[in-house]
Amino acid sequence: MHHLVIGEGQIGRAIIERALADGDEVTVLRRTSVPSSPGIRRVSGDVLDPAALAEAITGADAVQACFHAPYDARLWARDLPPRELAVLDAAADRGIPVVFPESMYGFQGEAADLVEGAEPTPRDPKGAVRTTLLAQRRDHRARTLSLVAADLIGPSAVGTGAAVVCTMILERLGAGSRPIAIGDPAAPHSLTSIPDLAVAMLHAARRAEHLAPDGDAVLHAPSAPARSQSELIAAASALRGIRERRPLRIPRLALRLLAPVSTLARELHGIGDLWYRPCVLRPGVLSTQEGLAPTPWEESVRVTAEAVDAARARAGTEGSTTATTVAP
Repeated sequence: MHHLVIGEGQIGRAIIERALADGDEVTVLRRTSVPSSPGIRRVSGDVLDPAALAEAITGADAVQACFHAPYDARLWARDLPPRELAVLDAAADRGIPVVFPESMYGFQGEAADLVEGAEPTPRDPKGAVRTTLLAQRRDHRARTLSLVAADLIGPSAVGTGAAVVCTMILERLGAGSRPIAIGDPAAPHSLTSIPDLAVAMLHAARRAEHLAPDGDAVLHAPSAPARSQSELIAAASALRGIRERRPLRIPRLALRLLAPVSTLARELHGIGDLWYRPCVLRPGVLSTQEGLAPTPWEESVRVTAEAVDAARARAGTEGSTTATTVAP
């Protein structure tokens, strides 16, 4: 199968790696050019550039739409609907499905125990944008599959700043710093392994007609049973053989007070119910009927912690090399 992957962030990279390992063909469309990679056809350009999109989608059997926008609901509302629409139009013209990663933001009202098939219940502007995008996909003539994931964990999340528990807990522990917990550290909080999400998105593309017979489906990515941030801190500390430290906690009031002057605080405050209350993503048909089992929680923590250490080792080696080069 030939996949067009749009975007090469933490999810896109995992999809590319898995697709190539499965023997599939991959074309990557991204705004900026990068050196060529073995087995990957690359096209530089924006999805709103018809020529670039047409060149990239030629020969593809499915689109993996992994592009996004900066973490600001105002930019999401401005940038994401027209970009998704351009991709949907191009895919529909060629009769191929589009697979999207989706968040729990649009389902915040039901996030304490989110079952597959629940109606959107947005509670903030980001959730409203996600709900708009889901409706646009549902109403479009292209076949679409949206895979809902919880907060992400996995090697490709390291260093991106885009996965909360990876950045605030695992990377800080790797640096010898005290972990930070957003919300209630004791509340159950689902995590989705990025490699598992990649497998699920590729599976959805291959089984698109079966999984979305009416043209659109919203499915849950396989995710291990929810555990708390406190359990994550304990497990990661044990892996490192270090004393477990009580996390720094960010009170919800602090986010509310900072919201008028900080974009990040405003956006985190908007999704506060996902962190200050339980956030549980229940299994859906990909797990119960399609046989996609999630990676065990402990294994996801271990491989992500190892990726943190590897990234720090690379950074140290590069720093030493630079120091040696510039020394008199």
